[in-house]
Amino acid sequence: MGDCGHMGKSKDRQLGFLGRLAKNQAGNTMAIVAAAIIPLAALIGGGLDMGRAYMARARLQQACDAAALAGRRAMTGSTMSSSDITEATKFFNFNFPQETFQSERFTPVIRSKPGETTTVQVTASTTMPTTVMKIFRYETLPLEVTCESRFDIGNTDVMLVLDTTGSMTSAISDGNGGTTTRMAALKQAVKDFYDTLGAGSDTTGRIRYGFMPYSSTVNVGYQLPTTALVGGISGETWDYQTRRRYISSYNSSTSNGSWNYTSGSTSNGSGTAGPSNSCPSVPSDTKTVTTNNPTSTSSTDSNGVITTTTTTTRTSTGTDYSSSGSCGGSRGSRTQAYTSVTYNNYVETQTSTTTQTPQYSWQYGQYKWPVSDFITGNAVANPTYHSSSPNDTSGNPVPSTASWSGCIEERKTDKTITATSSTATVPDDAHDLNIDEIPDPDDQDTKWRPHWPEVEFTRAGAYLNSATRISGGWNACPSQARRLTSYASRTATPTGQSSSFNSYVDGLVAVGGTYHDIGMLWGARFLSPTGLFATDNASAPNGFNISRHIVFMTDGDMSAYQAVYGAYGYQLLDGRVAATSTSDANLTSIHNNRLTMLCNAIKGKGITVWVIGFRNQSEGDIQTPLQGCASSSNHWTMAYTASALSQKFKDIAKNIGGLRLSQ
Repeated sequence: MGDCGHMGKSKDRQLGFLGRLAKNQAGNTMAIVAAAIIPLAALIGGGLDMGRAYMARARLQQACDAAALAGRRAMTGSTMSSSDITEATKFFNFNFPQETFQSERFTPVIRSKPGETTTVQVTASTTMPTTVMKIFRYETLPLEVTCESRFDIGNTDVMLVLDTTGSMTSAISDGNGGTTTRMAALKQAVKDFYDTLGAGSDTTGRIRYGFMPYSSTVNVGYQLPTTALVGGISGETWDYQTRRRYISSYNSSTSNGSWNYTSGSTSNGSGTAGPSNSCPSVPSDTKTVTTNNPTSTSSTDSNGVITTTTTTTRTSTGTDYSSSGSCGGSRGSRTQAYTSVTYNNYVETQTSTTTQTPQYSWQYGQYKWPVSDFITGNAVANPTYHSSSPNDTSGNPVPSTASWSGCIEERKTDKTITATSSTATVPDDAHDLNIDEIPDPDDQDTKWRPHWPEVEFTRAGAYLNSATRISGGWNACPSQARRLTSYASRTATPTGQSSSFNSYVDGLVAVGGTYHDIGMLWGARFLSPTGLFATDNASAPNGFNISRHIVFMTDGDMSAYQAVYGAYGYQLLDGRVAATSTSDANLTSIHNNRLTMLCNAIKGKGITVWVIGFRNQSEGDIQTPLQGCASSSNHWTMAYTASALSQKFKDIAKNIGGLRLSQ
């Protein structure tokens, strides 16, 4: 045991002082702390600097996002303009002023994304100084962010229902100290609308634009299948307030021909009568003539002249006696010479001609005209024209031919709808107000009729398509409507269309009276997923839902007139919407109520309705029925200048679409 203790003491002495110190746990804390100071400083300093960098980068990212959103919202074209970049830069600098967190000064790069120019791309790169990490020769930390913003619209169908009535030619302020016409302002605003909403794509979100210019009717005929039109069945006719030519009397004249030998024979003789005290008489005639029943044939030429040819046959038998010279001889022995002709079944014929020349007059009323050829668009003869009397009672010329412009008369309506009727539902008999009803080819009540101003006349014989009425817009036919179509750009012509977005809009013409209901009705028909155009409208190629919008623009209030020939015929004589005695004011109230009825039905289909009133501020706001037609109070607005109108259209486009950050 003692040896063992000795051996331990000997080993301790061999380890020495440093060995014992290393094994001693009682007094080496200061050494450990001293050794840990440097890595701890690096760890804490790095965390501090990284925390500052994280906060700086987060702030930089916020600025990037704000700039991207602001830049895309400011865009009105297909690429960023310098003003768009300036606007985006303002938002960037507001959210991240230069030298924030002691960062190096830099300029963010803001541009349209290459290959996808409607997307705004923002990149920013800078550095910030470190604090503690400087001692480890890490003097700066890099900060880099990238973000993108685009319009996400999904699938969107937009019908632009546009007031193209005569008042749109009026002047209005352009908003920059000058003036322009309302129509010119509208055309620019519609183009701005496209630039804001964009072209879309079938994969990321299809956008389609449709157009419904309106006045007192709409030009939709050539967009409809012929089965939906009166005239689609060969020989179909429609009733018009018109005139027809009729024969009031005839001037007659007859020309009789000579009798011509047909058969039989004659023999001549002579003799002397007497003597007698006085001049004797020749023998009495024994000739008899038998006439058969005449035969007649008639023909009528293209002018209505009737020519009748009559053939008469007569047969003569017996003898005719005729005195020859004077009585001869003396008293008591006077004589008379004579000649004779004896007829032996002598047959003759005579041909007479009677000409009856008609005296024509025009008869005015509701008459049927065939329309099957008319709706083809080819020129057809005007049944109310004749070269002998080519003018109306006022001297206005009537054209000899007519071609269908494409405007329509509405199908059968319910004239019991008044200004105070309930607007909750459309009456069953009001086929005209039924948005989705498919026409029955065998039922004219459900089909649309061709608008034919060239055959329309008043009862007094006034031509309803005279130059003065055309210029006054009393029987106007607006520009042709266009169904929903995708446009790759404003200048490209889509497949199936005859012109580009720009060309179509530039071609709009202002003429006619203001019937809001007909424009709203057909805007809904062209947009509906369950009506006549369901095949095109029910779904999109990418399978996603479709957002449907009507953007309705007008510069005036409803104005219905008895003397207009439009979608409901010639009200003064046809009386389809109300009695023919209804005043213009009451007629306007009825059409306003029908508009409200329609708008309720449209909104009930999930269609969003936007309404823009556009006129001089002195004219006030649009009427209540139009305000109520909008989907909400936030969906109708007024514009009093051209620049304001463009802004309203752009605002609606931005609301229809949705800005979002895509990166």
